[in-house]
Formats: sequence, C-alpha cells, structure tokens
Amino acid sequence: MTRHIESEFLPEDHPDRLENSGISKLFIDRLHFSGFTRLTEFDDMSDGEILRLPNICRRALTAIREARERLVLPINDN
Repeated sequence: MTRHIESEFLPEDHPDRLENSGISKLFIDRLHFSGFTRLTEFDDMSDGEILRLPNICRRALTAIREARERLVLPINDN
C-alpha cells in the first residue's frame, strides 16, 4: 500500500488532508496511526481492505466514504 509522501507539503487548508475532511478527531487519530494523511489514499481500497486496518470500524469507514463524496479537489490537483 503506497502512502502519499508529498502529503506533508500540502497547505494546512488543503481539502484532501484528513484534518479538513469533517471526520471526527477520534477517527483521524486512528487513521494517522495507520499511516494515512489524505482522503484520496482510500480511493483504490475496497471496504474490506479498509475494515482490515487496525482500529478501523464500520463507523470510521462510513465517515471516510461520506467525506470522500464531499471532497472537491482544486483543479490543479487532478
């Protein structure tokens, strides 16, 4: 599973950062513990793959999917 190395270079207000997604702090902490920093890192993962991550429950999965549906990336980030 590849992580986005460039995530540390995203601006603080970038919509792809987990902190700006509207997901609860508890779930963000759990996702950071698993090495995730961006919503788009879940695009190529199935629900089963996400649920197999440590400390991730069905509620966290639902929060991730709902936040991803709301995410609108700036045009230059395609």
